[in-house]
Amino acid sequence: MQKGSFTSDTFEKLAELGTSTVKKSASAVKQTFDPTKIFEKVVGIEQPKDKGIEKLEKGQSKKQNHTPLDLKKLQSKYEDQDKVKQQVLRQHLFQLVKRSGEDVVERKKQEELEKKRKLTYEEEEKKQKAEEKKKLEQMQTIPMGKIRRSIFSPKKVAKREQAEVKPATGKQ
Repeated sequence: MQKGSFTSDTFEKLAELGTSTVKKSASAVKQTFDPTKIFEKVVGIEQPKDKGIEKLEKGQSKKQNHTPLDLKKLQSKYEDQDKVKQQVLRQHLFQLVKRSGEDVVERKKQEELEKKRKLTYEEEEKKQKAEEKKKLEQMQTIPMGKIRRSIFSPKKVAKREQAEVKPATGKQ
């Protein structure tokens, strides 16, 4: 038996799936919208019902494998969880506000310190400039006269240069 290509196998499988799905959905629609049942309801003919079906319609099952939900208890649990989350968010918001307030105070302190530093720096510069001016005035007012050179300093001798060496020119 020869196998078909991948695409033909895929399309065949899709076709089979589609036909089986159509059959299942048709039977489900037939069960929910059975025209004979609608006709019986209009006419008023009642068929004897199964006790299990009656229980299912009432919301009871044949076997209860679960305990019924206590909605009030569930609601209170959810409210407790919400309260905890709300409290955490409040604390977080409080911390954010507190930090931002501390940051503002710290920035103001930094600005004040920076202003003080600038003022002290400017004052120091003014003092230094005033001292330099005083020194210049003192230097200018005192006559200097001739400055005697030391008797121990050696005489300055002209530097002797070596003879200039030129690279060889011409034939070798």
